[in-house]
Amino acid sequence: MLWPVTVVGALVGGLGGALPGALLGAVVGHALDRHWRLRRWSDLPARLAELRTGDSSFERVLFLCLGRLAKASGRVSQQHLQLARDLMQQYRLDEAARLAAMRDFNEGKTAGELGPLVRALRKREPARAAELLDSCWRMAVVPGQLNDEVRSLLASWAAEAGLGQAEQQRMHQRHRRTQPPPRGRSAVPRQDALNRAAALLKVNLSDTPEMIKRAYRRQLSLHHPDKLAARGAGRAEQGNAGERIRQIQEAYELLRRHKGFR
Repeated sequence: MLWPVTVVGALVGGLGGALPGALLGAVVGHALDRHWRLRRWSDLPARLAELRTGDSSFERVLFLCLGRLAKASGRVSQQHLQLARDLMQQYRLDEAARLAAMRDFNEGKTAGELGPLVRALRKREPARAAELLDSCWRMAVVPGQLNDEVRSLLASWAAEAGLGQAEQQRMHQRHRRTQPPPRGRSAVPRQDALNRAAALLKVNLSDTPEMIKRAYRRQLSLHHPDKLAARGAGRAEQGNAGERIRQIQEAYELLRRHKGFR
């Protein structure tokens, strides 16, 4: 283990005050290493990115990446904005958090390299890094086709999140299937798919849109990683939260299209 700021502090201190300066610099540098959780030189880029962009919470990194993808697709459409709003609702953001998410989304349109922030998130919360990429794929498929810039961003962030090509392909296929059909075509889901979706949300197909929306929000809340952790769920259950949330979202989209409400 090579503490980077410790080494720099010792070198700088040594230049200014010989051995006592080197020792003092090493002590101060080691305190900073521990505070910033730096254990190797490769940790520095992520930390510098955090210092440059401020807060690196899951929600901030998510909406920065979503804004970057929306802009990279060529034009930020109403569908991009609607998906961002849906995700704010999914994560039950309060008014202040929604405003922050909108600022992050807009900032992300012109953001530079976001890979270090994704890498930092993976080190801090590995399960949520995969959840982040899944939401990114949802945003990426909104236009219907992926251009080279969008593909490059997704590949770069997936590498930082530790996701392989097979997992990326599954995300692509899953969200491409859940996109609304082109105008002029109506999607008529099979009855068994509708029944499975209703069972997952614990509703009946005859329920009103308001009842389905409430059930959807309730299931999202029950399976939110923070709520699972608060209930004392095991690591395996918390790790599967992202997949369960995706299933709930797909079920809701299916029922929403079938019932014809927004």
